[in-house]
Amino acid sequence: MIFVPRVDQAEMGKSAIPLLYVWISFNLLAVILLLILVLTFLLSKRVTKRHPSLINVCMTWVLSGIYSLLLFFGGRAKPTDPQPSSSLCIAQTSLLYGILPMWSVAIFILMYFILGIVSGNGRNFGRGKMFVMLGAPYLTQFCFSLAALVLSLKHPSKVNREHRFFYCALHYDPLSNAMSIFTFIVCLGITLLEFQLAMCLYRNWRMRGRAGQSTGIDLQLLLRVFAFGVFIFLGMFVDVVSMFSQRSLAPDMYFAFAGLVTFLVFASQSDVLRAWCFWRKDDPIHVSPADTSRGSGWTNLDLGSEKPNNAPSDFSASLPSPVPAQLAAHVHDLHGRELATP
Repeated sequence: MIFVPRVDQAEMGKSAIPLLYVWISFNLLAVILLLILVLTFLLSKRVTKRHPSLINVCMTWVLSGIYSLLLFFGGRAKPTDPQPSSSLCIAQTSLLYGILPMWSVAIFILMYFILGIVSGNGRNFGRGKMFVMLGAPYLTQFCFSLAALVLSLKHPSKVNREHRFFYCALHYDPLSNAMSIFTFIVCLGITLLEFQLAMCLYRNWRMRGRAGQSTGIDLQLLLRVFAFGVFIFLGMFVDVVSMFSQRSLAPDMYFAFAGLVTFLVFASQSDVLRAWCFWRKDDPIHVSPADTSRGSGWTNLDLGSEKPNNAPSDFSASLPSPVPAQLAAHVHDLHGRELATP
């Protein structure tokens, strides 16, 4: 049903209002839950530190949820509400045209860093380059939003809710197609990084198996990577649907649900759940010798460990090749162990 193009509320029939409420609920829940998750990453002493690229991904969905709900916050979301002002519509349209490219770039950078940690190649970046990479999603957002703003001011009659039922949108196919093509290309790159990551894990598992050693690869890690990869691949399909059926509700419902998926993937980690269960005492921490023998450079791109006191102040230290057991503990903190500071 949601793949069928819909022109307005009349053609959507009785399903219009329920779908609107579902769409608003998805976005609102994603904003609230992801903000709680980000604050947990940043402030909780019971949670190991996360790499900024992971926090970046969460924040892009927070921003997109806020942009999507501008009509809701302004009391103009329901069809029975007064029509939104032209300035509100143009503001929402301009901001929304940058969220898909922003998402894709943020996830690409996250996967790039994870692949560097898993493969042990060592992504050597100075502080300046690191800031540029972390700022790339927001720069992408700015460029597409600026283009949408210029076109919206030039063609204000094309900015309304008739093109999209849930929010204000600009009916200008060249810009929509450019955004979809850019997002598709970046998502294709993300899929390739996911494939390289899977191959790296497989080679590691095979070599250690031949040596008669424990593989050390946690099943939860594989499930998280696989689930995220499938979701990104599905996003590519939805992106193609949006190019050929720009009034379909499928992309809107998918992207509204994407924030909740991100929350479930990263909030289900053991140390996060332990931090939220504040009434429970921490279990005794056991650190294996392998955990304390890693080089200081390992923590520079770590997604789940604190930086040691004697580590360099920038991101330029090289990364030693991690063993699979460290991968599960450090990248995703799947075992819920706090790492001892060397």
